[in-house]
Amino acid sequence: MKDKWLEVQEMMVKMYSKLKNKDRDKVLAELMDADFESLILDEFGLGGELERVAGEYIGTLKGMESFANVDESILQGLIKMDMDAYKTKIIDAATIMRKQTMEAVLGDLTEDGFKMSLESVGFQPHQAEAMVNDGLRQFSRNVTNEMANKMPTDTLYIWDGPVDDRTSDDCLQLISAGPMTQGEFESVMSGAFTFGTHFNCRHQPERFTEKAQFMGKQSDAQIKANDES
Repeated sequence: MKDKWLEVQEMMVKMYSKLKNKDRDKVLAELMDADFESLILDEFGLGGELERVAGEYIGTLKGMESFANVDESILQGLIKMDMDAYKTKIIDAATIMRKQTMEAVLGDLTEDGFKMSLESVGFQPHQAEAMVNDGLRQFSRNVTNEMANKMPTDTLYIWDGPVDDRTSDDCLQLISAGPMTQGEFESVMSGAFTFGTHFNCRHQPERFTEKAQFMGKQSDAQIKANDES
């Protein structure tokens, strides 16, 4: 999504370059009548990018350990919900871009000035990437939670994910806690099992099946390193 949004910004600059050579009143009228949603989704290709992202969701699902059945309707609903949210974000960004373009025309901005305005206001490529990454991880946690709801209540899970200097204190705490039931997770940190500990959380519950999964020593060492820094 990041690369595609960069491409969209570049195409907007090219479009602005052509508009600058036209009569200003006509340009403003064109901008008022233009369907920026279709422009960005269809002509600039963001619709196809959303289809690609939907494919990533299917890939994430196929890569997960399946330990209980999840209704197909629930899986489809989770994916559709996120795709609709992404589309809404893109449409909102299109509205902002229309405003920026009109203001650039009125202010007679240079192409570089218009490019700077795109890079400083509204939806940015790094935000697009973070949005999709967070959505994929949240989808994985939602699916795991649905499977866990069908398992015996004494089934154990660990908090799975990287242990490094980017790992939040909350995630380190959950990793150090070791294998816990779904209910124990809720007692230790309410909502984390399903929603993670923060936006763009890189961690998720994983069914505990072998000691090699437990990374308590690593997380304890990271907690100590954080305290000493």
